[in-house]
Amino acid sequence: MRVTPLDLARRSRVTASDTDGLPGRGEAAHATSLAQLASSPTREWTDAELTSMVESGFPEMIQLLRWLGCDSLESWVGEWSLLRGADWVASVLAPSNSVRTIDAWREVLDARSDEILLLETLVFETNLGRYAHEAARAMPRRFRYDKTLHVVRQRAALALWEHALTTNWRRPFVFCRALRLARIYLAGVVADREFTDKPVRFQFTGRLGQASVLLARFEQVSVADLVQSTDVIRRSIEEGNPACDAVPYLLEAYLRLHDQTGDREYLGLALQADRSFSGHTPGVSWQLHVAEAWLRLADGQPNDANLPTYLDRAEKALSAARSDAAAEESVRCTVLERVASAARSVPDLLPTVQLGLKRLQNPFGLGEHLLRFAESGYPADSLPAILVDSLRREFGSAGDPLPRRLLSDCLRVYTQISGDTAMRQGEYLREALRLQEGWTGVGPLTDELSRIRYADDLLETAALQGSSELWSLGMARLIREVETNPTSCVPLVRLGREADKGLPYDGSAELQVRGQLKDLAQADIWIRAAMAGDSKLFYKEAAARAISSPDLVRRNLGGRSNVVTVEDYLGFTTATLVFKPTNSLCFERDTQKSLAVANMLRRLGVESEFGIIDLITTIVTDDLAHAEEEFPDGTEILTVRRFEHGAVLAERLSPATPDASSALLRRAAVFLAYIHASEERPGKPATSVRKDVSNEVRRWLKNVLPPQWSEDSAAVFKSWWPLIEELGLPPQPRRDAHAFNWLVTDDERIIAIDLEATRWRPMGYELAQLTDDVPAFPVDRWDLRRAVVEEYAAALGRSSPTSSAPDVDQLWTAYRVSLLARALRGLSSRDNEPDAREHSEALLDEMSAHIELGPLRELATRLRDAWAVRRGSLGSTPLRKRQDGRRQRISRTLAYQLRHGQLVRPESDGWVAVENVVSALAETSQRADAEELLAVAQAWDEDRFEVDGRRIRARYGHSRPAAIEYESGQPGGPLYHSTPTSALHGIFEKEEGLLPMTRQWVHLTTDRDTALRTGLRHGPSVLLSVPDPATQGLECLHSGGTIWLLKAVPPTALTVVPLYRLFSSH
Repeated sequence: MRVTPLDLARRSRVTASDTDGLPGRGEAAHATSLAQLASSPTREWTDAELTSMVESGFPEMIQLLRWLGCDSLESWVGEWSLLRGADWVASVLAPSNSVRTIDAWREVLDARSDEILLLETLVFETNLGRYAHEAARAMPRRFRYDKTLHVVRQRAALALWEHALTTNWRRPFVFCRALRLARIYLAGVVADREFTDKPVRFQFTGRLGQASVLLARFEQVSVADLVQSTDVIRRSIEEGNPACDAVPYLLEAYLRLHDQTGDREYLGLALQADRSFSGHTPGVSWQLHVAEAWLRLADGQPNDANLPTYLDRAEKALSAARSDAAAEESVRCTVLERVASAARSVPDLLPTVQLGLKRLQNPFGLGEHLLRFAESGYPADSLPAILVDSLRREFGSAGDPLPRRLLSDCLRVYTQISGDTAMRQGEYLREALRLQEGWTGVGPLTDELSRIRYADDLLETAALQGSSELWSLGMARLIREVETNPTSCVPLVRLGREADKGLPYDGSAELQVRGQLKDLAQADIWIRAAMAGDSKLFYKEAAARAISSPDLVRRNLGGRSNVVTVEDYLGFTTATLVFKPTNSLCFERDTQKSLAVANMLRRLGVESEFGIIDLITTIVTDDLAHAEEEFPDGTEILTVRRFEHGAVLAERLSPATPDASSALLRRAAVFLAYIHASEERPGKPATSVRKDVSNEVRRWLKNVLPPQWSEDSAAVFKSWWPLIEELGLPPQPRRDAHAFNWLVTDDERIIAIDLEATRWRPMGYELAQLTDDVPAFPVDRWDLRRAVVEEYAAALGRSSPTSSAPDVDQLWTAYRVSLLARALRGLSSRDNEPDAREHSEALLDEMSAHIELGPLRELATRLRDAWAVRRGSLGSTPLRKRQDGRRQRISRTLAYQLRHGQLVRPESDGWVAVENVVSALAETSQRADAEELLAVAQAWDEDRFEVDGRRIRARYGHSRPAAIEYESGQPGGPLYHSTPTSALHGIFEKEEGLLPMTRQWVHLTTDRDTALRTGLRHGPSVLLSVPDPATQGLECLHSGGTIWLLKAVPPTALTVVPLYRLFSSH
């Protein structure tokens, strides 16, 4: 019988009234209910019951485990129960008291088992954090809470590491997710290195250094992370990590840095590292990295006297590697040998040598890299044929699965670039099929990726050779995969694409498919859909699986609507399914608008140029686990639409390629005109336009205008609005036309997404949104902007036989006035991308420089000057050239002096005359006048200061008395505080809690990231939480922004946040 959380509560007779009025007892009461059940002496626990205890007691872990590839929580719990015993597991999941948690952990340590279960370590970490005060008080002699927490996190780091490596290339996205989480734990362990015994420190440091290198084989890793890896790997060697194990990862990190930056200095560092560890015996990977570094030095360089030296040294390393190379290494060795040989054959007259080696990252990308070779110039473009021939001769009969998979990948890609006849391409695919099938004594490739590839190859071969037998076999394989792997959406997407093509064969093909699947009772629905070409059925089921599949990653399509697509590692689902969280009303509105736009496109005969993505299905979010954590408030349904391969328009735009941007935006403007024209006009003019735009623009102005500015947002809006109103152009229905709301397919068709916007906007307003919310043109390219406006006007005239195009000059004026408003939007958003804000600043500079703009220029100049004050960087240089370094230095000095410094004497409530601060700063290295200080203190992103006329004070953080009156209240959610790990002993075991120390108040924040950043200033830290200050009876004072002040926080109110709660799975 399955036990639910409600059953547990009933059996323990704990009700809400039992815990009413007892601060912080809600969670404890829940633990008591579980503990009472767990301690029952007559219980015989089933795996199902233990699983229910995990689900009810640790709900925050369930979603994480799913993204880490836990397809069956019950099987993980069963493995744990088998290792420790069901009663023991129950007592850990529902400890009767904190002593039981500590005793259980001691039993784990005493067992000295090499087996470390991920689920077990995460449960222990959660309980140690959840009951931190009680656990700390229960510590036996010679145990400390901080050290115990550290050791638990060590075990979690190792468990995650092993889980990632066990998963490996068979589930690449799960592998990367697990490795990223392991990196968080390893970083925490390494930062608190004094808690780790010296002889084993290198095990954690070494793994931390390796993590980013391993990740870089499958996904993009930042330059900063890779540079950090090189430092950490070197430190691990100093701590005792054997150089023969560590140096290959160090060299690989330098190769990845060269991939990312193109900086040849990293190749030099790799070869320098090889020399500096020359006293150690290099292994195969070491030698192969050295060989590749020498070859990369030749790549793209002049064909001069250095080339033979590079090649000699590369070939020497390859010769040393060849004798001991294992299967995977042999493939790489062959590739590099052929590259070196091709470089040797370059004619003397060829000025440069192109080898195409950048981003040759991991063996599983070798097939894809053939495409890069083909596009890289001579002699790289000759390598695909050479490599395929060499790999076939060397590994065509190999029994090892990895070389077979790599060779089959290469053959598959080679059919696309060889230029051979269909018959020859079919032969390549036939050989790829043979490699995957195996032969006598050699079994087939059985991992999911290989099974899907095999079915795809069957269908591709069938298409080339017109074989109904192969087609039937491929379809049967995919349908079997659908039934036997109920979490994967990939076979469904591939079946949908095949169904889109229509049935290529007669009824005998159906009989063949049915013959292959006669053992699957549920296969009939899929067979009938395939034969009927019903792709929507496949896509609908694929969408239901995709939204929660750990083997896919979500990619945000941008914009402000949370629209996402999903991608699998093989690329079958990429840009196929588009998900959008919404509600029923918005969905209905989107549906109606989509129908109107589709009718317009059909009437104009432009469906081949523009389109709306097809709706596949809707998913009710109540039916999805953890929907409240993943989707915005108010989400009722997910719409699932179909989109073929392409890119978001925003990704195709760049000021660096203005002509290409112009071509795309002119076409998008035409489509925008058709969308505007498709909506029925109201019986009377849209009278709410001014009000709607006023609310929007004034909101932006409030973030742009400095508090001390002579004009408020209403006054500035009154200066701006007449510039549009006097033109007399009719308003247009709101589309929300920014560049993230359009897709561009591979054949350059423009697709509109998200048509649920309502109300109206001035004509030209959304054109400005289209061209400049995402930077697309250099700010001074007015000619390109004018061309976009002209295309829009002409299209608007074509869209209706009863209306004429608007006057282009008037529309051009309205567009430029609107552009000023869009610049305000770019400046006002605190989470906006820096390049968008810089673009908006440059627009203000540009518009301020054009005398012919008249009143618009005057307004742009006023706003430019206002923003200069608001961002705290005064001066006469253009906004785009002003740097924030000086402002930040002044801000730091100002904060120190107002909070702690001896150079100013604040009044009892913390106020200081700004002139006194100027005098004080004159005695430091950071001088500033009064106006600059006031500007810095009131900058848009600065919440540490308060200004009252000519007085200034720090809002919080004082180490001396400051009688500031704060607003009392409750934050409405958890508060966070980051503290040094070394402070945990005093906070919990000495029961000191959080004290102000040298400050007046304990500072906490509602923003977890702010707390983490603050903690990093003081070295290794642990994130503490007050889950619900109100139930703890704590008096909280709001000092502004996200900061809250408390006199003290008792240890009973505090929990330690598990590291996995800091992890984003996407």
